[in-house]
Amino acid sequence: MDSSRLIAIKDFYSEILNNKRDMFVYLPPSYNQNEEKRYPVLYMHDGQHVFFADQKGESWDIHRIVDQLTAEGKMKEIIVVAVSHIEDARIAEYMHSIPGGYDIFHTDNQGELYEEFLVREVKPYIDATYRTLTDKEHTALMGSSAGGLVSYNIGFRQSETFGMIGALCPFFVSVDLDTMEDRWLSHVYTEKKDLKIWMDVGDAEGFTVMEKHVRQVVDVLISIGFKPGDDLMYYYAVDSGHSQKDWAARVHAPLIYFFGDIGKPVHVELRGPEAVGLEGPVRTLNPVVHFDSGFMMTDLNGRYEVNDPDLLEVTADGKLLPQKIGKAAVTYMNQQLKASLDLAVVPFISNKATVRMFVKVPASTPPTDKIYAGIELPRIHDQLYGGTFQVPQDMSFEFRISRGLGKHETDRCGREVPYRKFTVSNGLILNYEVENWVDCPPGNEVR
Repeated sequence: MDSSRLIAIKDFYSEILNNKRDMFVYLPPSYNQNEEKRYPVLYMHDGQHVFFADQKGESWDIHRIVDQLTAEGKMKEIIVVAVSHIEDARIAEYMHSIPGGYDIFHTDNQGELYEEFLVREVKPYIDATYRTLTDKEHTALMGSSAGGLVSYNIGFRQSETFGMIGALCPFFVSVDLDTMEDRWLSHVYTEKKDLKIWMDVGDAEGFTVMEKHVRQVVDVLISIGFKPGDDLMYYYAVDSGHSQKDWAARVHAPLIYFFGDIGKPVHVELRGPEAVGLEGPVRTLNPVVHFDSGFMMTDLNGRYEVNDPDLLEVTADGKLLPQKIGKAAVTYMNQQLKASLDLAVVPFISNKATVRMFVKVPASTPPTDKIYAGIELPRIHDQLYGGTFQVPQDMSFEFRISRGLGKHETDRCGREVPYRKFTVSNGLILNYEVENWVDCPPGNEVR
């Protein structure tokens, strides 16, 4: 039996952008068996990490995931086109113009040009070179972070070309950590388009991508006519940070949604806070429904029962509406499946908590004014960074300490270290120590 193939297209030139980049194409196992057969196509951004890992990031391993899902009969065979980014141009190309919005990166946004590059140069080349199904019903676009944002923008602007949009933890907002101001990086569309949309966010992404911003966009999608569980799938991923390993762990779900059959619900888990305040931040439940295909999603059109309805109400999309102080049991129901949790209604929950964080770095660390440990840490002296910070209560962070993209921590021998993780509580004090950096020669001792 034939196996799938990966083809490298080196230095693909764009007249529109006046630059060149590598692209990689996945062809399914049956591609050479039947010369009449045509295939749906998935286009993906950040293409150098779709099939491969490098010093600046892990791999989604899409070829292995698609191979497995098709072998198990959970999705159709597809062609995958991975379009690499150009490092110095990535943010500019993935950001559309935002009149009245925030240009926090001080760049000439080229999202419209990148969009034209995909529609007028990449897709025609792929359609002419490979046996594709060219219509929108068989054409998907997917990316993560800024790649998720540009997928969202292109989807609404080019809905006659792309019928399926995967936006994994889309980078809608940059939070100013000094003022806690939300700086929106995108227009939010309010006209319904003929699209199938997968949108998700992890619960341990810290300030990078926050659930409240993604949910705000999802709520707008619902308000303009998208139906959760039908042409809109949302997933709030538990224990998930902001890296390729996290996206690889759940990308099978949008693949099945776009190109397969999600199947039937077989299990549900209900996640939520231990307490909600009569005053304080709005809190939501996260009913994660698992299907027999391996698909999973957060149900935003759920049925709930509360043992004391006078104490607490729960909306269909999981928002908690506390009425009076006490303890409540909430049950979520989906067909024959049920899941429950207990929570307390208290007078007040603060929006913020105080956290102190300090990171010691090796003497060999190249000079830098700040490093990143989920939170941006200023320099205290040559080998110490940190300070005291006000951050949202209960926010979770999963991260490697870094000096910027591709400059993360390793052990003293240059080997990868596990991701660190913490959840905010008031008065939390964190002390970390970096042994070495991935871009520094291994073997440097911490002095």
